[in-house]
Amino acid sequence: MNNLHVWLACIAYPVTAAVYIESALRKRCRTTTIGPSLSPELLERLQQLNMKQTPNELDITTNTNPNMEQIIADTDPACYPDLYLWVETGGGYYPLNLDALPCPKVCYLIDSHLFLDFHLEWAKQFDMVFVAQMEYLDDFRRQGTRAHWLPLGCDPEVHRRFDVPKIHPVGFVGGVKSGSRRETLLAKMASQIPLHYERCYLEDMARVFSQSQIVFNEALKNDLNMRVFEAMSTGTLLLTDMARNSGQDELFKDGEDYAVYRDNIVCDVARFYLDNVELREQIAARGQRLVHNAHTYDHRVEDLLAVALGGKPDTFSAKELRERSLAVVPAIDADIPASICISSARRSFVIPVLDMSPASEYNILTLLTDLEDIEGDVIVVFNGQEVAEHLKDHPRITRYAIMKQNIGVARAWNLGLEIAVTPTVFVLNADLHVERQAIDALEQALYELPAAACVGPQGSFVEYALARDYIHFDKGAFNRPLEVDAVSGFFFVIKLQHFNEKIIRFENGFTPCYFEEWDLGLQIKRAGLKNYIVPTSAYDHHWSGTIRALREINFYEKAETAGEIMMRNRRLFLTKWRGITCRENNRQLLESGFLRYITDTTQNLVDAGCFGDAREWLENVAQRCQVNAEIVAIRRFIDVMASKAEKLDMTITEGTVV
Repeated sequence: MNNLHVWLACIAYPVTAAVYIESALRKRCRTTTIGPSLSPELLERLQQLNMKQTPNELDITTNTNPNMEQIIADTDPACYPDLYLWVETGGGYYPLNLDALPCPKVCYLIDSHLFLDFHLEWAKQFDMVFVAQMEYLDDFRRQGTRAHWLPLGCDPEVHRRFDVPKIHPVGFVGGVKSGSRRETLLAKMASQIPLHYERCYLEDMARVFSQSQIVFNEALKNDLNMRVFEAMSTGTLLLTDMARNSGQDELFKDGEDYAVYRDNIVCDVARFYLDNVELREQIAARGQRLVHNAHTYDHRVEDLLAVALGGKPDTFSAKELRERSLAVVPAIDADIPASICISSARRSFVIPVLDMSPASEYNILTLLTDLEDIEGDVIVVFNGQEVAEHLKDHPRITRYAIMKQNIGVARAWNLGLEIAVTPTVFVLNADLHVERQAIDALEQALYELPAAACVGPQGSFVEYALARDYIHFDKGAFNRPLEVDAVSGFFFVIKLQHFNEKIIRFENGFTPCYFEEWDLGLQIKRAGLKNYIVPTSAYDHHWSGTIRALREINFYEKAETAGEIMMRNRRLFLTKWRGITCRENNRQLLESGFLRYITDTTQNLVDAGCFGDAREWLENVAQRCQVNAEIVAIRRFIDVMASKAEKLDMTITEGTVV
């Protein structure tokens, strides 16, 4: 596209879609504007309507009916266009002898809802037609014209949000004809709600939109007009009617991306959103993201060129544009977790408590002491009444729940997540000693590492086929953040919004314990998110303290040994995830990140010239996992590089001796 040359045929009219299309074209290719200057009469009229912009001179100035055959004859062949694009700008600009152009000829028709008969006739001059109003697309196709839908859009550089107070409850910018439906609706609103009306353009228009809490729009003969996209682009709530057969109902959703009124309740709808400020701004912000994702003139020009010259069979449909606009935009209910974070604290600590951890020097009391100087809500789930009676009124406990019986770790964690009302939630074993530095390190990583959903100080790569760890990273065993398969469950932090958006919860089937961490790690991976461990030494924990102290573990009405629970839950884990992998045809789901870790570690050693360490590392790996073709290739690569390094050392040594 860098070598592409486009002739953009339009009138030098600074407030039409052609201006935005020109800007988008010039970002992609060589662009020459060609057409007549704005007539003095039209210029004077526009200036009376508060158009402050001065028309730019076009690259090639013509009359309103130029003979393209003569223009081509007078043009150096090196300057011939690869595409001729005529954009409707009003003012009676209709070139003659378009067949003389040595390139494809396309036009962009904007006001077919007003001039359909003429548009149908004018379209016959072109190889391809792009129509802004979807309702009339079939009219062009029925007469044999190759026609495509290309809705209007916005230019975020022009239609931007100004940092100004929202002084107008309702704002409107546009023309109003006497006796029109628009005039009636505006008068009805003005009688009940303060309404600001102004006729202005470009940045002045965007400023008025930015000063308004709501921007009013009315479709003329069901046109999907420029104001829809321009108002949404400024981040102000758009209040509009539904333009039938325009694609509007597929592109945007009422109450999610903008607000739709019927004539008889237009004031009621406006008042509703004026009274509900947070909801209004939430919807306006979402609408802004949608139009910036898929409805700018950069997007329109890209689609037009792809169809006109790139072989793309058709422009995007309304459904496809909707999908593109939603890219990286959270689902509409994704804002719920943020909106229900009603605690003044930014984090919560969820602590299941069964007993006083008799096999450890740490217990719930020492942990509560650790948390005295660390901000956050403390949520304790007592898995029995005895300890609860002694500790429920502890001053450091913010909220608690008391179970008559042990409901297990997974259910206790889930209950804690339901009670939590902060964006960040730590899960802590009661037999943990923790310092502020560890809390800060995990929390910082949660918000800085890419797609992090769960972060802890220990974790592992898992050999899922045999339900065992390839490698477990204990305290002091690593010195940089690592993406792992699973984070150890005695101490970790999660981002509650991710868990609520993706419906991630701990598997209750693993009651009372074991395999929750691996299961959680796979849920997070399946959701497109990541598990990380980060190095910190500001904590202490002894594994299986409570379990070692019990011959049997009581839960609900059952009692089982740790071995029995382990065997049962291993079978459940493998059955669950093999079934999910099969149903979803996602073989990568149960592939560990261990091979990637091997490759990265080996590469770092090789880069440092530590070939012996690299060989030793791979020998250790070979004892932990099946040696596949990729590992064999890495070992061969190291042997070759080591051999070259040895020869180089020998040459240098011999040269030194000489």
